[in-house]
Amino acid sequence: MRTGKKATRPAGPSRRLGPLLGLALAALALAPGGQAQPTAGGHTVVLRGVPLAEALQRLVEATEISLVYTTELVAGKVSYCAGNGLTPEALLTCVLDGSGLDFVRSSSGAYVLIVAVEAPPPRGDLAGRVVDAATGEALPYAHVLLADASAGTTTDEAGRFAFAGLLSGPHRVAVRYVGYETADDSVSVPAGGRERVVVALRPQTLALRPLVVDGLRQRPASDTLGAGRLAGGGLSALRPSRTADLARAAAGLPGVAALQPLADLQIQGGAGGEYLTLLDGAPVRNPVSLGRHLAAFSPLALDRLTVHRAGFGPAWSHLVGVVAAEHDVAGPDGFNAAASADAVSLNVRGQGRIALPGGREAAGMVAARTSAWDVYRDPGLSDLLAGWDAPDPLLLSGMAGYPVVLEGVGFQLSTPDAAFSDLHAAGHLRLSPFRTLHVSGYRARNRLGGAFAAYRPETPFAPTHLLLTRNDYDWTNWAGQARLDGLIGARATYSAQATGGYHESRYDYRGGVELTAPLDSPDALDAAAEALYPTLAGFGSDWHHTIRELALKGTLAYSLSPRSLVEGGLAVEHTEGAVRSTGFLTAAFAHEARAWDVAAHAAGHFGLGPAVTVEPGVRLTYFPERQTVYAEPRLALRYDRAASAVGPYALRLAAGLYRQFTGEYLLSSTGATAVVPYVLFWLPPDGTLAPPRAYHLAAEAALWPSPHWTVEVQGYFKAQPRLLALDYTTLLADISTGSLPPLERAQADFLAAVEGQAYGGTARVRWRTERLSAGAAYTLSHAERQVPSRFDGRRVPVPGNAPHALALDAGV
Repeated sequence: MRTGKKATRPAGPSRRLGPLLGLALAALALAPGGQAQPTAGGHTVVLRGVPLAEALQRLVEATEISLVYTTELVAGKVSYCAGNGLTPEALLTCVLDGSGLDFVRSSSGAYVLIVAVEAPPPRGDLAGRVVDAATGEALPYAHVLLADASAGTTTDEAGRFAFAGLLSGPHRVAVRYVGYETADDSVSVPAGGRERVVVALRPQTLALRPLVVDGLRQRPASDTLGAGRLAGGGLSALRPSRTADLARAAAGLPGVAALQPLADLQIQGGAGGEYLTLLDGAPVRNPVSLGRHLAAFSPLALDRLTVHRAGFGPAWSHLVGVVAAEHDVAGPDGFNAAASADAVSLNVRGQGRIALPGGREAAGMVAARTSAWDVYRDPGLSDLLAGWDAPDPLLLSGMAGYPVVLEGVGFQLSTPDAAFSDLHAAGHLRLSPFRTLHVSGYRARNRLGGAFAAYRPETPFAPTHLLLTRNDYDWTNWAGQARLDGLIGARATYSAQATGGYHESRYDYRGGVELTAPLDSPDALDAAAEALYPTLAGFGSDWHHTIRELALKGTLAYSLSPRSLVEGGLAVEHTEGAVRSTGFLTAAFAHEARAWDVAAHAAGHFGLGPAVTVEPGVRLTYFPERQTVYAEPRLALRYDRAASAVGPYALRLAAGLYRQFTGEYLLSSTGATAVVPYVLFWLPPDGTLAPPRAYHLAAEAALWPSPHWTVEVQGYFKAQPRLLALDYTTLLADISTGSLPPLERAQADFLAAVEGQAYGGTARVRWRTERLSAGAAYTLSHAERQVPSRFDGRRVPVPGNAPHALALDAGV
């Protein structure tokens, strides 16, 4: 500090005289001193945490100004000041900055220190977006911290974050995301305005347990409970030797199993297929899965797959669970493509990203997959379909009306048929850093079939005949959606979405016994069968099903604080469904239904202290056909302990009432051969029956005793006082073997109320390092149902449910 002529420091008053007397004495002592003049060039000063009393004494010595204050006024205060070329008055302002003190200048020229009259500090807002520095793709659930404000939040699904009511001026922002380098930078918040920033993170390989975040709130570890998550991997899922199978991978999640040989998913005691499948929020109806052969989606097109188990939130109405898949649009700048072929399929994918004027950006992806069945018939699937397509002599005899025996056949052949194709397209248009439009579409075609032919030579007891059966089952899916996400102010986000889905499936079975001329080889049998199949009309069954679904949805989320969020949503849905079935084992029936419903949901996420989170929610659905509002209240409690003697752990307890408005029904195959054991169809309610309901209770815990170990335990109980299923008693009571058209029936005429319950749990241990992983899981599952008109009213196990399962895995 530059110094000039020294001035006498004011003596502190006696505490016995009081602050007023001390102020008067100090003023009398210093008043004659007059006003000091600054030295040429001003004063340079650097003070870092210097006691304010000492700083003022040095200021007086350097500037020779007269200064009046009491020792009580400056006691306990420190000064931070840095400046160059300051006048005495500017220097005094700098020394007092942040101390809560101000000064006035008396008529004699003395400076008198006073307590500052503070006006409300100026404030502003900070909003931003976190993206991948290499691809520009939004990074959802990144953790954003304001180091100087001890505040934090997380980015939403579009990578956006916001802070409201910050003190204007500079702030330090730190952004963390698993797998990326931490970004730490300064931003300046304007008074009464809003600063917008885009934070680009560079990828980095890390071996850390992830911090999961969601929406505008922090997501502690307990928020990972209640759902299982998989990463599809996009381009990285291409394998030169096989097609990636997300369905089988999902079966490794706690509470999820794969039914064999269909490889369909089963969630916590539900039957096969009893879950809601969503692709970017649009419903997809998938009646049959055969693992990598007939998976619903191309794995190259997907980025995430989430399985919501018992106790999920109020966003959906469903009795069992929800499988939500999301398209993968991420990728580097520019355009790229890849292709692979294996024994089962040919896969291709293309992706592109371009910058548009005005800071906008567009990205898109197209992925396609087609089966290689016509080139190479996988032996495993061929043997499976051939086994299913072998005729049952007892059923065949009943259909034909006379005994049919397979012994003594001269030749027989089985020609299974399987094919699939799917096409995915998805993209987003970034309208601004805080508004993004997402669009996607999907189309898939699947076919299963099989033909069986057997030739029996003429014997003394039976004439020469040709036995023929044929199964054809194919289905088509369409789905699409458009969603606009945006930021409202500094605390709220919105989402508006339109979705649509269409499913059509057909099943045709034909069988017969034809007299024929003698055949002398399998090739002759093949030629004779091909000639007769188009005219085959001995006995059989037909089945046709369609469902169309349209919906408009909107959600709004508002952040009350970094740990508290409220959310509301409204959806208008329209569903049309139709089914027609004819057969020899059940009565022919037909049904069409159209339904509108309006659903609203509200949910809250409230942090009660640093460890406890409560999540209440309710879903209300107005169903015009019954003029009724159905309520589904739900509640979840979460607890997080960041440190304990055994390591960090998290707990979750959830309960709620669940209903289902679009019913899912299973019809057993009715032929003497069955390329599939059952067909699934979906119908909206027609108002003749109340919707089914179930009650969920779920408890889960996760423990991380070390960075390499994870222990998970979950248990659930589902009371199902009302389910709906096909009423086979009614359908069997009116079997028509003629050519009468299907009888139009109301749902109350072919559906029956069923009761059930399911309980079980999973214990899983995993060990993982950067290169190695291993795990073990044990699952207990008990599920049973009671059909009043069948099995003498007894409870029977749910088909396909495995009471006990042990899974071990290891990987490099």
